[in-house]
Amino acid sequence: MSRGALIYLIEDEAGLAEACAEYLADRGFDVRVGHSGEDLDHLMARAGPPDLLILDYGLPGEHGSQILGRLATGKTFPILVASGEGDAMERVISLELGADDFLVKPYELRELAARAAGLLARYGHAERRLVRFETVTVDLTAQQIVLNDRAEALGPGEVALIRAFADRPGQLLSRQDIIELAPADDSEVYDRAIDTRVSRLRRKLATGAIRTVRGHGYVYEPVTGALTAPDIGREE
Repeated sequence: MSRGALIYLIEDEAGLAEACAEYLADRGFDVRVGHSGEDLDHLMARAGPPDLLILDYGLPGEHGSQILGRLATGKTFPILVASGEGDAMERVISLELGADDFLVKPYELRELAARAAGLLARYGHAERRLVRFETVTVDLTAQQIVLNDRAEALGPGEVALIRAFADRPGQLLSRQDIIELAPADDSEVYDRAIDTRVSRLRRKLATGAIRTVRGHGYVYEPVTGALTAPDIGREE
């Protein structure tokens, strides 16, 4: 699989930065974290410009708006501003300074991932992980099922389960493999609960591509035209 889009996440709240980075990394992005404008400069010097910058405004030292102002001219990557101040004036000023999108704290991690994917697509760095089944397409980045321009949200456990199968087409996965690859709630860690999870997922996807191997586990056999693991990644 190709390397995920490179995201610089500049956020001074260590706990939030860790949660965001882990969530985005689980969705295939290559995330580098910094906590100040100085950290961002070091990242740029070492690894070059990112595919996407997620920039907190309330940073120590150089304010996020100052960083935005000096980066926006001639930039080749999108900038998503995150701020605890969500008034209309700050949004307008951020966009005028060169931000491509604005997110108000506190935000849902799913929304952060969806906005990141949208900005990357706009700049030609699409990183949507798509898995096609017989009648629906799963967008793993946005965590949703798409059918006839309608979208239905997927839960984290469902996303992890689909990802476990999609990354291993044709490979037999035992119940224990699935428990390790797609952890669920404590109440669902037992072997037979895996059967229930897989059965629910197959009904939701209306698919026969996830096949039961009696006594052994499950195998995902992509339908014709589906996007299997080698195909999922950067869309040039």
